[in-house]
Amino acid sequence: MGWCFGGGWSLKASLQFGEQAAGCVMYYGMPVTDKSQLESLLADVLAIYAEKDVWITPQVAADFEKVMKELNKPLQSLSYDADHAFANPSSPRYVEEAAQAANKRALQFLMEHLK
Repeated sequence: MGWCFGGGWSLKASLQFGEQAAGCVMYYGMPVTDKSQLESLLADVLAIYAEKDVWITPQVAADFEKVMKELNKPLQSLSYDADHAFANPSSPRYVEEAAQAANKRALQFLMEHLK
């Protein structure tokens, strides 16, 4: 589980840990889109995006979703009407309603996968 740079590393760690990775939560992290790398992914992924993010744009999210679908990899994507770092309460871009909704869903995902 990670946010921003850590969100991208959450996916990369899941790729590295193989069967040991129970699940992956990425908050507005840059996803891996290389099919040859993603083929080895065994963990389910929850990707949380910000629709107003100018770096990890809705197109970046759509490209990741497309590759994951082509590889038949489990992916749940959520998108919020917010900007990058919307779930960080110390950020001026914090959006409480979106953060609470994303956090609730992330907790549910973790509880489902960390049994």
